[in-house]
Amino acid sequence: MKWISGLLLLANLAVAGYFLWVKQAGTFQARQFVPLNADKISLQSVHISGVSKKGVTDSALNASEQICVEWRGMLERDLERGREAIKKLATQRVMSVEELPVSRMYWVIFPPLPSEAAGLIKLRELAALKAKEATLIKDGNWKYGISLGLYANEETARRRLREIEGMGVTGLRLETQPKPGTTFYYLIRSEDIATLKDLDNIRQSFPATTITRVACKK
Repeated sequence: MKWISGLLLLANLAVAGYFLWVKQAGTFQARQFVPLNADKISLQSVHISGVSKKGVTDSALNASEQICVEWRGMLERDLERGREAIKKLATQRVMSVEELPVSRMYWVIFPPLPSEAAGLIKLRELAALKAKEATLIKDGNWKYGISLGLYANEETARRRLREIEGMGVTGLRLETQPKPGTTFYYLIRSEDIATLKDLDNIRQSFPATTITRVACKK
């Protein structure tokens, strides 16, 4: 009987050892497949997938960078021809263009009111505050607004604006106007280097002009 008991004990030990081995093996295999730093691996994969084997091309860099240039030196007699050339280029390329005066004046304005009658009421209010040089604007984009002075330099205009605000008037604007007799220049923005090459080709028809790269203002 003792030998039977011994066999049963050995059998139980063998079975227990087998299940223990299976459990440990499963745990080991599970550990083998746990991704280390899974978040970092994911980020690296995204980063790598965005780069081609050839690297970043010049065109990709140019497409992500806005370039701004000023086209200056155009004579008054050439302005109309220059405008037409710019308009034609703008229909063919992605770009933005501003025509700006070389010399400007600074205009202190109270914004337009709904009607001439409302403008006259505001004018009387300003007169009661002893605001000098106030006149009603009767045409243009600022029709029925109040002009409070046109100045040759920005500092003087801002001083005037602060003077009127000191009387309790709010909502004033400081706008710019081309100085009489001034010429104009163009500010061009584009992300396409080909646009600037085309622009330089146009510039050659205007020998006195220059194109200069400038910082892009937001």
